[in-house]
Amino acid sequence: MRKLMLCACAAAAALVLFVGSVLADQKTPTPPAPTNPATIEIGARPAGQIAFIKDGGIWMMDSDGKNRRKISDVMNAKGRLSFSPDNKIIAFSREGKDASKLPSEEGGMHLLHDIFLAYVDSAGANLNWWKRVTFGLGGYYPEWSANDTVIHYQNDVNANKVDYIVPSHQPANVNINDGQADYWRKDWQTLTTSLQTPSFSPDGKKVAYVINYSDNPDQYVFTLHGIRILPMSETMTPETELRKPSKGLENAIAPAWSPNSQWLAYLSNDMRNPGIYIIKSDLTENRLVFAPSATQQISPHPVGWAPDSKWLTFASMDGTIYIIDINGQRLSPISGPGKHSNPTWSK
Repeated sequence: MRKLMLCACAAAAALVLFVGSVLADQKTPTPPAPTNPATIEIGARPAGQIAFIKDGGIWMMDSDGKNRRKISDVMNAKGRLSFSPDNKIIAFSREGKDASKLPSEEGGMHLLHDIFLAYVDSAGANLNWWKRVTFGLGGYYPEWSANDTVIHYQNDVNANKVDYIVPSHQPANVNINDGQADYWRKDWQTLTTSLQTPSFSPDGKKVAYVINYSDNPDQYVFTLHGIRILPMSETMTPETELRKPSKGLENAIAPAWSPNSQWLAYLSNDMRNPGIYIIKSDLTENRLVFAPSATQQISPHPVGWAPDSKWLTFASMDGTIYIIDINGQRLSPISGPGKHSNPTWSK
């Protein structure tokens, strides 16, 4: 394991002393530009709870790894978890399979997902109690909005077709009370670009997503093209614009907005520079938070943000869950290796 330490580089003018006379026209030399961003003041580690998936079930623990308990015994939870604004409910997706074929043999096996809710307070009485909130078979990667009844998610609008071949992942919202879905794009049925793992900024101003489309329209090839950040005011921007990654995010995946909407965390998909990064919402500052060692791999899912927007939690591919501050310091494992994934911090 290698911990990346980001050091503060404060620029200071050089003080030059002379025993004799000082030349009146001598100028102070310009110091070199800092090689790393200045250290951010962090403070104490936030408390709160961290939810995670273990053996397909939903679990919770304190932010120091203690007090572990199972919340839901579903056995097939997959992908991102998300706490409701009051921390009483955890949204998650479950994964199934479909092996249907048409009489003429079109079709075949593909994965199906829908969004479910686990209720924290009822876990002690019934681990098998949960609520299903989407029914389209494509719901994945839930992310709770500031509204306690609305969840953002990624929906594969082709998932319920028997002859499904090419997925079309489109950002949508669902109301947990009536199950009504509302798509971010009004032309979602005709889009050929998939907008995957969408993350909406908590202030409601921007959306970030992973771009996926086929370079060959006659053959589907799973190709990621980086992350795009778009203002919510540009909902109906032309599809050609949807395919253009934001500057500095050409090799990025797994976007996750900070609770204060100032930072976007992401994973680098560039094998030369792997790691967890954060970038300012206006793309003016890009920071490496964690660089894995040669023997490590980071789980390719969005990280979880602490409520103060200064800590992250993530998992490695061996199932170890970590926390780290956004300076890249105080890396701490809070679980051992195992079947652990997708940690997320309570609000």
